[in-house]
Amino acid sequence: MAENDRIWVADMEPSTRYPLYTRANVGEVFPNVLSALGGTLMGDDVGRAQMEVFREIGFVTPRDLDGIRLGTGVFGGYLYANGSLSRIMGVRTPGMNATTSEEQLGTIEGLPPYHREKGDRNLLATVRITAFLSKILRNPDLTPLDAARADAHSWLASMPDVATATDEQLLAFVAEYPQRLAESMKRLLSFSMVAAGPRVVLDKLLDRSSLPAGTGNRLVSGIDDVDSARLAQEQWTLGRIVAGDQSLTELFDGGLDGIHARIVGTALDEPMRTFLATFGHRGNDEYELATPTWSMNPAPVFAAIDRLRHVPDDRSPARAMERLVAERADAERAVVAWMRRPLRSLALRAAAVSRAGSVGRERAKDILVLENLGARRALHALVARAAERGGPADPRMAFCITIDELPRYLAHPDEFADVIAERAALQQYLDDREPPSWFEGRIPPPSTWSMKRTAATRAVAPAEGMVLTGIAVAGGVASGPARVITDPADPRGLEPGEVLVCAITDPSWTPLFLVAAAVVCDTGAQQSHASIVARELGIPAVMNVPEITTIADGTWLEVDGNTGTVRIGAIVPHHDPSAR
Repeated sequence: MAENDRIWVADMEPSTRYPLYTRANVGEVFPNVLSALGGTLMGDDVGRAQMEVFREIGFVTPRDLDGIRLGTGVFGGYLYANGSLSRIMGVRTPGMNATTSEEQLGTIEGLPPYHREKGDRNLLATVRITAFLSKILRNPDLTPLDAARADAHSWLASMPDVATATDEQLLAFVAEYPQRLAESMKRLLSFSMVAAGPRVVLDKLLDRSSLPAGTGNRLVSGIDDVDSARLAQEQWTLGRIVAGDQSLTELFDGGLDGIHARIVGTALDEPMRTFLATFGHRGNDEYELATPTWSMNPAPVFAAIDRLRHVPDDRSPARAMERLVAERADAERAVVAWMRRPLRSLALRAAAVSRAGSVGRERAKDILVLENLGARRALHALVARAAERGGPADPRMAFCITIDELPRYLAHPDEFADVIAERAALQQYLDDREPPSWFEGRIPPPSTWSMKRTAATRAVAPAEGMVLTGIAVAGGVASGPARVITDPADPRGLEPGEVLVCAITDPSWTPLFLVAAAVVCDTGAQQSHASIVARELGIPAVMNVPEITTIADGTWLEVDGNTGTVRIGAIVPHHDPSAR
């Protein structure tokens, strides 16, 4: 792509052979514009890693890759997944099609219908995919993740001391990151396939039975070993500490400004230190290297604790897990009773492997984010040094330079003042706009994008009585007034019993799930982060309900996580307890 064809400095060239790109699922890891520094550091390494995984699994062949370099790509500053490749995977996988592939891995309302092209079907690819599925159904192996996590910790331990290291030493450490990111991405995609492939098999078998809606979700819930769900469980414990301590309750009632310093010496002090030592590498917008982690800025954790302290004890995730385990056992007995022996054995095996894949997917993501911490620490140390030499004090401004420009910027930050100002203005312009949820060929000019909605600009609710349909991802039925949230660091007073409505979620949202009666997202799929966590926490959830975030706060919603429907009710006043 010629420089003058790029909208954003980290943009890439879209494929002409596979031209459909979507924001499905990738919006949960990069909800905003990629920083120039983070985006150019990652470069094409992630795309190449994705292609390697696709070749290893078998659903693309060397011939397919002629002239294409990317799986995901950056366009208009935003990350997009290649929807064409997702559809081809479905077409080539036995028992799947383009639609079922999207339902598992990510779908967007309004996508153009799939039209079969010459070469989409490929017997060799189908044979290789079948072999892959047969292998994982026999023996899904999570042990490589233990070694990968240990290796990530070793790499972090090898980081030079930021207080004494030279710029060159820190730059050399950062240079190791792209290859590590590529390997992490390969693990994440591989385990996503382990979760998705058997789930398709399971759903196909259940479709032929008379078992009730939601059986598939019950069969893959109650694992109690999902890293991202453990985030919520641990923050729940922190919330209980505050709820049970009068002095802490008064501290939180006084507001969250300076709360981290004010809890020193209280009953929350040591548990909070332990939490940050264990989970501090996570955070909001955690793939973006310009964004601080929870260990760097724990304010979002305190915002979540502030909401969780108001939740009744009977919403405990431990109680929910007991219920989920019992419901899974009931579902397994129903499968045994209703299905013939060969099919029921296959169904139960597919469910077990899909559960293992969900554990592996979230663990692989946790390892990837752990390695992000190493790159993030080094880069933030470097831009802090540049600030002392005359560069901008705000790290996000400094992240407007590219990785190739970084060495020169460290030596002469004043030379980049105009470049940084220009890119910062463009980044803000793009961040203020809603990128197209999909495009084919080339992304439309940003001038045609709509502005992102705020609480003040959201539309009123759809007509009372209307029923919206999405993808049922976590069982149960719940109702309550909607609370539309766009930033997990700003829960906007989410109260127990409200329905959390959002575009899509990353792990930083998970504690809010324990506050909400149910979760509804604009986009998402069976293997979306929100879906996996909602199943593990026992929260009814429906994904891929387009434009649900346009509803007004207080709109009464009845969410059926078994059938994937959301019934619209009247708008109720937020502060009227009798309306609940």
